[in-house]
Amino acid sequence: MSGWTTGEAFKPVLCELIQFYMGDCNHGEGGNLHIALSDGNLNESDLWHCITLCRRYDDNLGELIALVMRNFTEEELEALYDDDWLRDYL
Repeated sequence: MSGWTTGEAFKPVLCELIQFYMGDCNHGEGGNLHIALSDGNLNESDLWHCITLCRRYDDNLGELIALVMRNFTEEELEALYDDDWLRDYL
């Protein structure tokens, strides 16, 4: 993973972005982020695959979410995924 340590404070922001993307943007199955958001494939190469798809289909919000996700550790992302993308925060 790259960059900075996200910390607890940023997790709800990521989850709100995901909720908005999957709900309000009609990407109920995860859209271009399906393999990460719906299937739980959260390693670096999976996230880069999502970023590539987002770029190919001009999905700017999806790309932003995937880029932000890269700053979390795989363990942090798995914990968020296992908790249904932090439903306790929302």
